[in-house]
Amino acid sequence: MGLQGLLLALVAVVYAGSAFGYAANFYHKSAFRSRLATWGGLLGWAIHTLLLVQITVDGGQVPLTSQVLPTLCAWLVVIVYGYLEVTTQDRSLGALIMPLVVVLHLFTVSNLSGQEAIVQVVPSGGWFKLHVLAYILAYAAFAISCVSAMMYLMLLGEIQKKHLGFFYERLPSLDILNQINNRAATFGFLFLSGGSIASAVWAYEELARLSHLPILITWVIYAGNLIARGMGGWQGKRAAFLSIAGFCLVIFAFPVVGVLFQGKHPLGP
Repeated sequence: MGLQGLLLALVAVVYAGSAFGYAANFYHKSAFRSRLATWGGLLGWAIHTLLLVQITVDGGQVPLTSQVLPTLCAWLVVIVYGYLEVTTQDRSLGALIMPLVVVLHLFTVSNLSGQEAIVQVVPSGGWFKLHVLAYILAYAAFAISCVSAMMYLMLLGEIQKKHLGFFYERLPSLDILNQINNRAATFGFLFLSGGSIASAVWAYEELARLSHLPILITWVIYAGNLIARGMGGWQGKRAAFLSIAGFCLVIFAFPVVGVLFQGKHPLGP
């Protein structure tokens, strides 16, 4: 097993340990479990960074291919989640987010299993790389926003039924979940906007090889989402439904999904 294979396996093991820590802390909160989960995630991210640096150095460019993109997406999900954990001081979402990170990374482990070399992308300039990375960050933030929205609705359901059970004992307050939802949606929208600008510049240079309609629809949905939250006072339950509906649209319209599933995009083999 070479260095790349060793790092791939090590990242998977450390992230799995972190995911177990978050799940155990979600089931029964303790200071030890919470620290184990957070520090495990940080260690996994550090090793993950070394892996991506090693792949980049070996290939001579950022690995924007369908082989590596799932683990790159996982790396960025950890960044977004880490920001939300630090700003909200709550670890509940880690019980769902870290298993997602593990699954995304395992896609790349499977893709690279038995591969001697990574198929490189034909260089398309800095705007191309910028728009892909920005879209992945937006995708990660929207996924976290959707997860927090689902948790909000589950907790709200228990409260409304006056049956305070599993979720009430383990999830943070409705206010914190709503705060996480708002921050993640805002974070994602900012990167979606930046990625759309970079995509427009790149597409102009490359003779508009991609349709901008799915991007425009997604941007309008999330712009309306933020306007409804900020100006229309849509918080709580309505904001949660907006986030879930927006992410469902993203699943079908987002260019990164097309990349992961071999869609019409100049990435990957």
